[in-house]
Amino acid sequence: MSSSKHRRTRASIRRSGSSLFHAEAPSARHLRVQSTLSEDVSLLFRSELSDPRLEGVTLTSCELSPEGRTVRIGYSLPHDADPAAVKEALARAEGFLRSRLAQHLNLKRTPHLRFVLVGTAPRTEAEDGGDA
Repeated sequence: MSSSKHRRTRASIRRSGSSLFHAEAPSARHLRVQSTLSEDVSLLFRSELSDPRLEGVTLTSCELSPEGRTVRIGYSLPHDADPAAVKEALARAEGFLRSRLAQHLNLKRTPHLRFVLVGTAPRTEAEDGGDA
């Protein structure tokens, strides 16, 4: 009876951010999948996307969620880019990128891609009108 008062429900565990199946440190497989996803998304982004709205956009980070269902991809914009247009272009490219990842990776489920704006690249001296 005393042990039941120390039990936590699944909902309270989920809200607290801890997981029933994963330890605090990610497993070697999780890190390997995250690294492979990062490399493949970066390669696809550079070589296969031809949307002019994505010109100058740089991928900065890639983080796989603990359960492996979502990948948060951080990106930065060039100083003159329209954030709304870039966000729309990334949303349109998500399906294409996921289908290519599914072909390249040997995973049961291809994770959803969630693009997160990290920041804007600073202006360079050449863009400011300096000597170039």
